[in-house]
Amino acid sequence: MTKGFSFYCWDSGGPVSPNDVIRLSGNHECFVTGETIKPEDEAYWTDEFDAWVSVRGYQMIENAHSSGELANNREWEIMYGEWYAKDESIAGQQEMLNE
Repeated sequence: MTKGFSFYCWDSGGPVSPNDVIRLSGNHECFVTGETIKPEDEAYWTDEFDAWVSVRGYQMIENAHSSGELANNREWEIMYGEWYAKDESIAGQQEMLNE
């Protein structure tokens, strides 16, 4: 087992710190680009597709959102919605802790 980067990986209903995410050993294929993600590479997890997305793939999804082209790719739209919902949930949890 090796550590992997993912702000979006959750366990038991709560977010997992990027430093605590454990990824199975070996290479993974990026769900978006098809490129190889090595164990030491940063990557993002999508629960909707049970897959890893490379930094490049994540940026492609972000760019599609920024340019208004996200609706042209249903899978990317689903991943963006998943990540957005998790971001909002985490922000709400942090806000409650700060009160």
